Amino acid sequence: YHYAGAPDTSWADFARAIMTGAGLGCRINDIAASAYPTAARRPLNSRLDCRGLQADFGIHRPDWRAELENILMELGQ
Repeated sequence: YHYAGAPDTSWADFARAIMTGAGLGCRINDIAASAYPTAARRPLNSRLDCRGLQADFGIHRPDWRAELENILMELGQ
């Protein structure tokens, strides 16, 4: 099984949400995995498929954006 918050997002969009939520005017550039050299081959789609947890156990994915907002508020205190 896999588990991650919903909705699916890219690392770049996740970083943008963090910077925006923290009030930082940082520019985030999207890059393709193929443009980032690594020793291991990277899949084109690395999203986690969480359907099994929902189907087998009724576990729903929370919205990561709401949780990110809570975390940023805690860090800002």
